[in-house]
Amino acid sequence: MDRTGAWLELRVEADPEAVEAVCEVLSRHGYQGGVVVEEARRPADNGLSLEPDPGRPAVLYTYIPRDTHAAQTVRKIEMALSLLGQLRPIGPLRVRTLTEEDWGQAWKAYYPVLQVGQRLVVVPAWKRFRPSPGQIVLRLDPGPAFGTGLHPTTQLCLRALERFLRPGMRVLDLGTGSGILAIAAARLGSGPVLALDHDPVAVQAARRNVRRNRLGRRVQVREGTIGAGLGPFDLILANLLARTIQELAGRLAAALSPGGLLVASGILVEQAGEVQAALQAAGLAAVEGQPDGLPLREGDWVALVHRRPGGEE
Repeated sequence: MDRTGAWLELRVEADPEAVEAVCEVLSRHGYQGGVVVEEARRPADNGLSLEPDPGRPAVLYTYIPRDTHAAQTVRKIEMALSLLGQLRPIGPLRVRTLTEEDWGQAWKAYYPVLQVGQRLVVVPAWKRFRPSPGQIVLRLDPGPAFGTGLHPTTQLCLRALERFLRPGMRVLDLGTGSGILAIAAARLGSGPVLALDHDPVAVQAARRNVRRNRLGRRVQVREGTIGAGLGPFDLILANLLARTIQELAGRLAAALSPGGLLVASGILVEQAGEVQAALQAAGLAAVEGQPDGLPLREGDWVALVHRRPGGEE
């Protein structure tokens, strides 16, 4: 490999049944553990929403720095995918060199206008869109940050916001990525929103999107993570990896106000039990008490909604 580019884009097609395993492999090696899963979709009747197409493979992307370790990382991923490919259909790993600018533009090829839930419409910043009465537009250019609105984990959080957000709530968006959830919370009528991410690239992208949506006075974007003394918040959005949510369960609970809600996403169905156990051990109670404990689900992904006891519930 030469070093004319700053990043490598790793792309692989996988049978829908293999997405979970491939996602786990890519997250172990990808930049900041980030993986984009683009499920095959077809237009719905309304021309905005996209319906899953289970008959076609999903496409997974991750990115790694183009440095002296890149070739070794690619070989490790190829070996892991080769083993998984003995169980379910998985295509070859395709590697593409991207400059910093290319990386920021890579999303545009597959980023449509997307309606999520009843009112929210995610609109790429470079596209024109005239909203219908009652629609709330989120204008977004994710650039190199994760958070396009296409992934089920992000959509679950957006739907949870429509369902649980109350006017004036103090909101924390942990791992904000492009800032999409923080922007949605503000657009839906929250109080002050703090958007945190440990990735400086994501922080820059989120700040641009906050300005693009004219929310600079209501949404503060900072580099960092959750720690002692942060909060209290009435609502925390944590669209992270399942294992990260488990590790942060105690801190998330401590940052909630009495009666405050946690929306935890980025969780596969089979991971939900362990994550829920960690949240309950931290003193949080599952909301709605459905038999399977999974109030929000799309495909293989779930979002868990938990409340800190006390306050007005």
